[in-house]
Amino acid sequence: MKKFVLSLFVLVTLSNAMTFEEVYTIHKVQGTMKALGYYKELEKDNNPKAIHELGIIYLTGDGIAKNVNKAYEYFTKASNLGFLESTYVLGKIHLSKSTQYYNLVKAYNFFVDAANKGHAKAQMMIGRFLLMGEIVDKDYEKALHYFKLASKQKEYEANCYIAYMYAAGMGVFPNFGRAHVFANDEYQKGNKLCVKVWNDYNLGKYPKDDGWKIGDYNEPVK
Repeated sequence: MKKFVLSLFVLVTLSNAMTFEEVYTIHKVQGTMKALGYYKELEKDNNPKAIHELGIIYLTGDGIAKNVNKAYEYFTKASNLGFLESTYVLGKIHLSKSTQYYNLVKAYNFFVDAANKGHAKAQMMIGRFLLMGEIVDKDYEKALHYFKLASKQKEYEANCYIAYMYAAGMGVFPNFGRAHVFANDEYQKGNKLCVKVWNDYNLGKYPKDDGWKIGDYNEPVK
């Protein structure tokens, strides 16, 4: 009889277990405090999305007291479980001078880890490091490579950097037409970087890409 009751209890408990998507909906509709306990239950099962969301809650002070240290612990745990968004956020935390974690070398290492595993925003960040020569030596060809990887994943601001590199001839032959092609959509949307590149190099005068089509990525994905 006791075994039957225990089995029934386990069955009921499992049937009542919530998915991350269900808890996330509760969070957005009913607020943090309604969802917090459910996220922590999912944490016990090493659910990386739930653990990451706990990190976001503590990082931003969403409905509770802000606690960057606790957030960092959650992001580290999710990152160790292979959740690349958490790895990327750890890099962002290390970029912030407003925290005790400010460390450009560690930021770069987190970004490069996530970038090489396919995280688009991290790929764009590594492109910026290589373009500007921060932490690492300037390497325009590698920078362009990472910007293109990010662009292929529809990280559209990367197109502004690609446009800049083609307009300025950084790591490639100057090509104002190709710069126009990469900058156009974000310029139309008012992206500040693309607007600056567009105006600085007068890209409106070069609507056609007459350059050699070298490589496999000569215009951005939509």
